[in-house]
Amino acid sequence: MYKKIVACVLTLTMMLSVSPVLAKQKSETVKSGTVNSITNEYKKATLKANTKLNASISNKSAYKSITEAGTTARKQVYDHKGTVVVKLKSKSAEYQKVFESLEKVIYAETASSSQGDFMKWDVDETETEFSAKKSGSYYYYTFTMHIDYLTTLSERKKLDAKVDEVISSFKFTNKTSTHEKIKKVYDYVCENVSYAKSSSNEKVYSAYSALINKKAVCQGYATLIYKMYRTLGISTRVIAGNSSFSGDNHGWNIVKLGSYFYNIDATWDSTLKHANKSYNYFLKGDSFKGHTRWSEYNTYSFYYNYPMAAKAYSSKVAAKACSKTKIANFKNKKPKFKSVSRKKVVFKKIKNATYQFKYSGVNNFKKKYTITVNTKKTKYKLKKLRKGVTYWVKFRTRKKIGSKKYYSKWSAIKAI
Repeated sequence: MYKKIVACVLTLTMMLSVSPVLAKQKSETVKSGTVNSITNEYKKATLKANTKLNASISNKSAYKSITEAGTTARKQVYDHKGTVVVKLKSKSAEYQKVFESLEKVIYAETASSSQGDFMKWDVDETETEFSAKKSGSYYYYTFTMHIDYLTTLSERKKLDAKVDEVISSFKFTNKTSTHEKIKKVYDYVCENVSYAKSSSNEKVYSAYSALINKKAVCQGYATLIYKMYRTLGISTRVIAGNSSFSGDNHGWNIVKLGSYFYNIDATWDSTLKHANKSYNYFLKGDSFKGHTRWSEYNTYSFYYNYPMAAKAYSSKVAAKACSKTKIANFKNKKPKFKSVSRKKVVFKKIKNATYQFKYSGVNNFKKKYTITVNTKKTKYKLKKLRKGVTYWVKFRTRKKIGSKKYYSKWSAIKAI
């Protein structure tokens, strides 16, 4: 079972019909809840929103950008602070989106093996209150996060020391390949950790329990794998999803080997290992039997940042990108002009792609002032341009991948 962590009470307002826009809500109390996957009961939580419009703001310098505020908050969560107060300013009145952006900064991947996914999944539960004041074009937010952790700070330090001790025992050298490191860590976890028969003690959801107590559920397996690989400088992520067999929440990892990421599931392979059976879930391609990702790990953006291999790892066959990674790479590609003049534009060639080109008398490309051209050629002669008038041009590429057509990003806009 994979425990669904309550990231923040704010995120639960998506279940409500009320639109989360501050300008329309001067004061409200919203009660919401989330399913606890252990007991399948609802945990009640309260969101208190106090909004004042056109208010005077004292000490505006204390309110930082989302990036600055999130970076400061990350350090406090890393230090296991029970209450974290965040002051930030934003032009957005949508408090939920503002908080989601803040969370992304707090739990962003860093060079530390104790931050990123490890820190995110070590947070057991968070309840958040906030207030906001509008002054000028900005909303000034104060978010107060009350955080419960699965482990204590002293336990995390004990875990860090044990991870270093175990890795040191492997006696890796400069000649040890990444594959050898990945396999050695995986073998260690599968051999030394057993699946916890009871989850009444929530510690079994932690990497601490996996390594120190040698018992854990999948969240503990996955976060331990994450910490050990990150300690070795190997790129990895914790993937949350569901078992396709049972429908239960489940978690596993992806790990980078060469140019691509591969799926691994130490929880299920540990069970096989203890039964003296071979691994079935080690270094598999994007099609991962029995595993269904949650939506946030199944976007083109995620597949662009974490490109997946099409098939299981083989030292004898060169890896290739899976279909979704190919699409993600194409959609994120920003094409470039080879040359631009008032007579002719030339596109840099993209293999097996066609081109959609726009030129306009206004730089926002309003439809009635814009001409759109679809062409297979990399050159296009401009026609009927008025003398003395500035025109703007841009293009994007289009490619058929599988049975569907996809567009790249637009090129930079050029004035002619």
